[in-house]
Amino acid sequence: MANIKSAKKRINTNSRQKGENKYVKSTINTYIKGFRKLIAEGNLTEAQNKLPEVVSYINSACSKGVLHKNNASRKIARLSYALAKAQSLAATAPKEEVKEVKEEVVEVKEVKEEVKAPAKKATTTKKATTTKKTTTAKATADKEAKPAKTTAKKTTAKKETK
Repeated sequence: MANIKSAKKRINTNSRQKGENKYVKSTINTYIKGFRKLIAEGNLTEAQNKLPEVVSYINSACSKGVLHKNNASRKIARLSYALAKAQSLAATAPKEEVKEVKEEVVEVKEVKEEVKAPAKKATTTKKATTTKKTTTAKATADKEAKPAKTTAKKTTAKKETK
């Protein structure tokens, strides 16, 4: 414990400022969570209206010294990018397809056959690893629509729908 009067006052001031800063930071996080929730739900008009409110609160925290200017700028940039990305996805895909894609998840297994070495060398077999990929219905439809490329290696693809 401090013995000097000014040091005792400084301890009280620091604890008060710490509480205020904690309140501002938690409020920023609440604003950000609410904003991201609106984007996830697809309420882009509400999210677009809420963005200036969130940005102004972050900027006020920056001017008070609660957040560093680079930290505030990074938060604002990420929120703006998230909104722009959601708007571009909504503009390119019809609403009906977006709902179907969110609900439907398809697992695709790709299995590769064993590849044998040339006859001159000792006969060895190499086993390729099996990979699992989670894709959306739209992505699998795109894969089926594209013609298969022919290569020297033999590959087969087994698809299972769950």
